[in-house]
Amino acid sequence: MPPVIPDPAVLAGSPGDGMDADSKATPMPEVDGERSVYGERSYRRLAIEIMALIESGEVAMGERLPSERTLAERFEVSRTAVREAIIALEIRGVVEVRGGSGIYVCGVKPSHFLRDAAPGPFELLGARLVIEPEVAAVAAIRAKDVDLDHLSGAISTLRRTLGDKRANEAADRAFHIAIAEGTGNCVLVQMVTSVWDKGRGAMWVKLEEHFHTPALREASMQDHQRVFSALVERDPVESRNAMRMHIERVMQEFARNWT
Repeated sequence: MPPVIPDPAVLAGSPGDGMDADSKATPMPEVDGERSVYGERSYRRLAIEIMALIESGEVAMGERLPSERTLAERFEVSRTAVREAIIALEIRGVVEVRGGSGIYVCGVKPSHFLRDAAPGPFELLGARLVIEPEVAAVAAIRAKDVDLDHLSGAISTLRRTLGDKRANEAADRAFHIAIAEGTGNCVLVQMVTSVWDKGRGAMWVKLEEHFHTPALREASMQDHQRVFSALVERDPVESRNAMRMHIERVMQEFARNWT
């Protein structure tokens, strides 16, 4: 059952300011036409199942694993779930992703090494896709002028740091948290901060090594500008849509074919 997204006026903690009649709840995220985050088995379990293929000798050391699509069909999961599992195995030295060639076995380790793994990147992006569009809609209603001033400063920092990946990542985080602060709801601020801070672990870093590019940073900058413009216009529907499109862009970029 899809999550029920409450009215932004309720999220903001003050009744009486309902949304536009055209307002819609954030839909379930889809990547490659699949519901890729919800209802999936854990990527940890999937990684262990892929490990079992290697340990059984079905795929020998140095050999190429079946394609992501083949593995997705075999285990009845989405390609993004397979990607998370492959990234988890790659950062632990079990497989090597060779752009344009495939995924190769380069080591075997006990399957219990994944039991304490953190949430995967697509799990966290899925959580953001549920939370942040609604937070943006609330901020469009509730943000004070001082909040918009903070967001304007964050946008300027994002633009100024496009050539510096690390500084741009810090500015990106600050921009999204500033939107949450614009709701005036400290619980929403804590939620957005927590999801962002959980998302920058080893798996996220490895995924970015494969797919993050200056072009994606520039596209994200344009997304951020659209979100900011909608907030300045006090348009909750457009704020929600712009934020949703931004997060979906990142999900789709991280789900594209290995190069």
